[in-house]
Amino acid sequence: MNEEKSVKDAINAFYNGADVDLKFSGEINPRVAEIFGKMIEETRQCTTALKWVPKPTGAKATTGWIAKNFTQSIISQLSEEQSLSCAKKVILNYKSPMKLASLGV
Repeated sequence: MNEEKSVKDAINAFYNGADVDLKFSGEINPRVAEIFGKMIEETRQCTTALKWVPKPTGAKATTGWIAKNFTQSIISQLSEEQSLSCAKKVILNYKSPMKLASLGV
């Protein structure tokens, strides 16, 4: 599986795990990876569900980091109500920035 597909699958798994009816179908690029990394970090701050996701080396997430570290087993930890509410809020806050990033804006 290529890195871009892995990243797209990770984003969609995160949306699905948070029970948000969104599907990411945009282009994967470094800005999308950076924004998704911010989404993960913000979710980590309001729930312990993603505590097992290692922080990216350096300042921001890359497509390689997402493909390597963000798996379906981590998404399954978003099962408790606090985690779901937290992840939903983060996803909705980043909906427009993620869309713009996927368009290269």
